[in-house]
Amino acid sequence: MSKNDEQKCLEIIKSTEEVADKILMNKQELIALDKRRQQNREAIREVQKDPEDKDETKMWITVGSMLLKMPREKALSLLKNDQLQIEREIQILQSDQKILVNKHRDLEHFSPYSGTNIKPLERKEISALKANLPMM
Repeated sequence: MSKNDEQKCLEIIKSTEEVADKILMNKQELIALDKRRQQNREAIREVQKDPEDKDETKMWITVGSMLLKMPREKALSLLKNDQLQIEREIQILQSDQKILVNKHRDLEHFSPYSGTNIKPLERKEISALKANLPMM
């Protein structure tokens, strides 16, 4: 093997490993975000429950590393906004993950996974189908 071939092999291995590392980092970040999403979902459910003390309109909530007392409605809206933000981040990471996995498979000379580029129908498309198909 010539030096040029060795250099090419090393570059291919290096680029494959870099993409694989990015995939693993994204996977760990997705796991952490999913844990946050589940904790946030539990918190929203607890806030929505009726308080034992009916006179209690304020509640304690942790924001970052601070503990604050705020009205129940404001706490609920903050938690819901945080939940939406977490879900957006998860969607972005999942779409990036699909791209990285296909890039990794391309570097290893495998065909991309079928079905990874499937996107759900939008409302306009669904309404057009319903209008044109009698079964829906």
